[in-house]
Amino acid sequence: MNLVNERSFISMKELKNILGVSEITLRRDMKELSDRALVQKVYGGIKKIDSSPLEAQFTERRMIHTNEKALIAKRAIDFVEDEDAIFIDASSTTFEFAKMCREKRNNLHVVTSSLITALELIKNPTNTVTIIGGMIRNDNMSVIGFTAEKMARELNVEKVFISCRTFEPADGTFETNSSESVIKNTMVENSNKVFLLVDSSKLFKKSTFFTIPIERINVIVTDDKSDDLIKALPSNVKLINGKVK
Repeated sequence: MNLVNERSFISMKELKNILGVSEITLRRDMKELSDRALVQKVYGGIKKIDSSPLEAQFTERRMIHTNEKALIAKRAIDFVEDEDAIFIDASSTTFEFAKMCREKRNNLHVVTSSLITALELIKNPTNTVTIIGGMIRNDNMSVIGFTAEKMARELNVEKVFISCRTFEPADGTFETNSSESVIKNTMVENSNKVFLLVDSSKLFKKSTFFTIPIERINVIVTDDKSDDLIKALPSNVKLINGKVK
């Protein structure tokens, strides 16, 4: 998956040489990835799905860019203190961050739109977790819909930790689901500080629903492949990347 994401297309011959496995094994794995709607099988190899009608299941999204997400989580935890009131969205990147919160911080007051994030955080019994109520998306176990949007308007936090579908530095963040977009935007408006946790595969791209304007983002936490982002960001946005110790 990492090779496909890096190259967009990779041939059977290249995969065989790089991975050092048999053609039978490759064909089996390629079929499995295709059946799970993670790649598209084409003549001679496989290609990245740029705009799939079916989003990958949340557990499978966690398998993509795992090292980058872990690095981002380790950087982001520095911005959380015991007893903070925070919002965490329903992305796979912020789930890694939530695990760090559960391990490293206590007495947090957390609002989230993610069922699995809520379940992770309550493993630390000192935490208080409020889950936004509404309709559940089965692809990423997030809560969306009119009821969820209405509840979000009534909640306030000090800090927001979100990711996004894509990020364009000149504009801000984008989502592919309108209700996810509304909930994130509402929680940003009801907070004092906004932290964007985003890996480099999402940079310099746009999606359907514009969500958070760049002017509302205080800190961006990303991985170590972000040199171009440094040049593109406004001076008032702080960048924390994998090269920062």
